[in-house]
Amino acid sequence: MNLRKYVTTRQAAVMLGVGQEHIRKLLSASKVKGIKLGHDWLVFAPSMEKYFETKSNRGRPRSKTPQLEVKSIGQS
Repeated sequence: MNLRKYVTTRQAAVMLGVGQEHIRKLLSASKVKGIKLGHDWLVFAPSMEKYFETKSNRGRPRSKTPQLEVKSIGQS
């Protein structure tokens, strides 16, 4: 498994401009792919990009501007 393509829920939330709880809901609903390690999730970054491209613009506006730049775990 190549962990370089995975990000934490916090990183995923920043990338999509949403809260961490929203990322966890997307994982539960299988709208983005990820793996659960203990009680924490790692999100598969390419699945987030695909979700972002196909997501409708309905609903509440994002809290922040999406930054779909993937950084490896451990980078700031």
